[in-house]
Amino acid sequence: MYFGDVGHTVYTMFFTGLFGLLLAAPVYALVWILTRRRFPAKAGMHALRYLFLTYLICVGMLTLVPSGFDMQGGVNLVPFSSIAEAFLSTSEVALGLIFLNVLMFVPMGIFLPWVFPKVDRLYKAVLISFGATLLIELLQVLLPGGRAFDVDDIILNTFGGAIGYSLFALGSMLAKKKKPLLREKIACIAALVLLPAVLFGFLAAENGREFKYGFPYTLMVPEEAEFTGREAYPETAMTYVRVLQPQEETLSALAETFSLSGTPEKEGNSFVLRTADAYLSVFPDYGWIYSMRSPTGLPNERPADEIAAEAEAFLRQHGLWADGLQAAEVNETLGVDPDGTERSSGKQVVYAADEADHTVTGWLSVFFDNSGIYEVSSSLYRYAPYREAKLASPGEALADVLKTHRCYVTAEFDAVTLHPQKAVLDTAELVYDWGMSSGRQNLPVWKLSGTFYGDGEQARGTIMVPAILE
Repeated sequence: MYFGDVGHTVYTMFFTGLFGLLLAAPVYALVWILTRRRFPAKAGMHALRYLFLTYLICVGMLTLVPSGFDMQGGVNLVPFSSIAEAFLSTSEVALGLIFLNVLMFVPMGIFLPWVFPKVDRLYKAVLISFGATLLIELLQVLLPGGRAFDVDDIILNTFGGAIGYSLFALGSMLAKKKKPLLREKIACIAALVLLPAVLFGFLAAENGREFKYGFPYTLMVPEEAEFTGREAYPETAMTYVRVLQPQEETLSALAETFSLSGTPEKEGNSFVLRTADAYLSVFPDYGWIYSMRSPTGLPNERPADEIAAEAEAFLRQHGLWADGLQAAEVNETLGVDPDGTERSSGKQVVYAADEADHTVTGWLSVFFDNSGIYEVSSSLYRYAPYREAKLASPGEALADVLKTHRCYVTAEFDAVTLHPQKAVLDTAELVYDWGMSSGRQNLPVWKLSGTFYGDGEQARGTIMVPAILE
């Protein structure tokens, strides 16, 4: 199961919670001053109300603050449509959002009967959760930021509230603090029984992706598409799986390579080794970065071929060079001044793996300033042949992926945001795309090329669809 960059998620949640705690303090103090005589409470109840207010602030921050990942807005009024699409496509992002939408409102269902004793029935908690999430969805449309109104979010949030209340009711029953009606017991048990059913469906969809391409985003999906090619295409192709070794072993080998000594530390999901002059980190995906010093912030004006030669010599000297790397690509690197403006801060030399070699993917990067090399990073991964898989024909693969409306499309229209209504694809090429493959695999993909049509315009473009037949 994958929820993206876990370390970044934990970091975001921690600071959201911390900010919520700080913001809730003056708000709660004002509310207490205005209502202390009408609604007196003991210290424990004050703490509970304060935590509930913090939770509400955090939910508001997570749902109403403009997001850089959802800038198109929109409205979905068809119940269960986006939920069904997520399970059919098995998109990691879409499935994760289903789980998180349910999880986000579980505390709501727990807090409501605890803070407000009159919320003593499941239907009351469900109505309040429904009203709260409906308000959020309406505000998402009205407030700037381009978020979308989705009826499925309301369904998932309300279900989370029902689960939360049911957990609270179950705890009360076990503690013998409440003797609920029979119908209340049945309702709470039904809500809790649905939870493992949802989790089972989620895990089943995830596990079903062993050799299915996982597209995390929908980009410019045509409303209709056809494949008109008539060439003969292969019926099977080899799949590849990443060769892994423990992060600690990778870090130990790199430390020896760079003559570093010290005790590694675990930071989130990464292993880090710090010395007085250097920093070495191995990431969860087994990529790594080695910083020898802080950059001076000045560009390196030497000829590109001279910089590339020095970078290659450094990589070979430390045993980091890999056969089959493509010719160096030398680019400007950007830094940020205190006022937020970008500026050139040096050169980056990138050596990418040969796309024809399916056993090595990714790239090595070497960073220069006027004083020479200051950082090296690697996203170079090795793969081993795993098994030969049956392939769908390009036409069959295209028809299958259009059912879920999740595929990656590039088309050079004059307007970047133009949505293609139709695609006529005439050629197919079997390529490998490790960047979006699931389960750390390098899988065969059909790259279909042709003409895309939209709003009276047409352009040549490509669409990537999974090639493996399931």
